Amino acid sequence: MNKFNTIKSWNTHFKTFLFAGLLCISVFGFAQNKAVQSFSANGISEIIMNGDQIFNIYVITEVTETITLKSLSDGEYGNEFQVVSEVKGKQLIVSLKRTVLHETPDDKRNAHKVVAATLEIKMPDNLNLLIKSDIGSVNASGNFNELKINLTQGGCNINALARLATIKTIDGHIFVKTKDAVISTDSHHGLVDFPSDMLGFNLWKLSTVGGNITVKKQE
Repeated sequence: MNKFNTIKSWNTHFKTFLFAGLLCISVFGFAQNKAVQSFSANGISEIIMNGDQIFNIYVITEVTETITLKSLSDGEYGNEFQVVSEVKGKQLIVSLKRTVLHETPDDKRNAHKVVAATLEIKMPDNLNLLIKSDIGSVNASGNFNELKINLTQGGCNINALARLATIKTIDGHIFVKTKDAVISTDSHHGLVDFPSDMLGFNLWKLSTVGGNITVKKQE
């Protein structure tokens, strides 16, 4: 083998090694933790969601007798976090918990920089739902008895009916599509747009500091 062939062969092996190394980094550099929980909704009247560190929360109600939680924790430390649930009386309490004991370079306040969590909830119609989150946004559709959402950074998109709904954000926009409701809105620095002929027995209270509020009527 001459010098040229030796260099060419070495370059080929080096490129193969480099590709394999990059592939390993892409596979092992970020971890995923997927989980599905499903259990009977018998006796449950309220779901309380502590959505801190969860980027996206999706909620769908349907005619069912079960509650299903589908979660995905992604990112550098994604495999160290998972969504956990606990039943207390008639309440189901859901939150994102860390499942390992050793320390990471980031403390809890910065955990969202290395963990990207998503949660999907499927639940029966006409239950109470309470959600609070520091960084999360909420998409919800269906039928609720009472709906409470309190978001620090995210916004929400709601297409639902609720006897009583209270939605608060700091900077996130609020979009609501509903009917048969009296709407109360308060945006300190944003824009408000809702139909003036919206009437009904349900009560919705929407407030934000810097976001916009948009309300549409369901047909």
